[in-house]
Amino acid sequence: MKEIKSLAQAQKEFSTNHKCREYLAQKRWPNGAICPRCCQDHQHYMPRYHKWYCKHCDYQYSVTVGTIFHNSKLPLTKWFVAVWLLCYSPKGHSAKQLEHILGVAYETAWSMAHRIRVAMANDVNQLPLSGVIEIDAAVMKADGGKATGNVKYEAKDVLGITQRGGVLRMFVLDHLCKAEIDYIVRKNLHEVEKVYTDMCGKLHFLKNLYPTETVNHWLSYVDGEAHVNNCENAFSLFKRGLMGHFHHVSAKWLQSYLDAFAFRYSHRYEKGVLFDRVLASC
Repeated sequence: MKEIKSLAQAQKEFSTNHKCREYLAQKRWPNGAICPRCCQDHQHYMPRYHKWYCKHCDYQYSVTVGTIFHNSKLPLTKWFVAVWLLCYSPKGHSAKQLEHILGVAYETAWSMAHRIRVAMANDVNQLPLSGVIEIDAAVMKADGGKATGNVKYEAKDVLGITQRGGVLRMFVLDHLCKAEIDYIVRKNLHEVEKVYTDMCGKLHFLKNLYPTETVNHWLSYVDGEAHVNNCENAFSLFKRGLMGHFHHVSAKWLQSYLDAFAFRYSHRYEKGVLFDRVLASC
């Protein structure tokens, strides 16, 4: 399918549940349906019930089984439009915006958005980080989900790791300490050429693990190849989205919003496949 560039086009392309089921089946099983219980192929399709029957284990299933759309009473037409909206807006969409666009209750819109962010996290957390890496830390404000003015903000430390020209990951930290940073870095980095950081004292230990250069922000933001501008750009975009779109985000769900933003940022040069990537990871 050609790239969908507008909401009107998305609503037209996915105007019926039949179109949505066919498209999801094509992306989920490009070589034919596979039973989610016994993993056997050559399944029998029952068009009257929109289900497949597995003669190997006597199991009936639909294309949505085991996905973020499973057990949802909402039509796939609304789900697909919601996926498109969260993929193609650089800063995401809030549940309140989805409520108005899709014509559903706020609680339903929030649940849909959270499920879609889970699929985005499944994709971005599988991508390897290698080559030239930037690592930086920032503080995000989460207010516990209260929607009133003059709330007391809870600050959360966030670690950003980005591959230059490629993948971004962001992690909420319980404590900005060596042990936690070391665990995250070792788990996510592979075949590193060089690591760039700023003068944050909690990151100095990285020079014992990888070839590392630092930039002193008291003197300049760029020192030759040494800078963390990609990380800082991502933090800046996320904070603007946090203030402009969501306004109030609970510390409990902050990681989910970070994962969704990291997904869009990591695939910023391949807009045409964002929708398909979410369906493949759902």
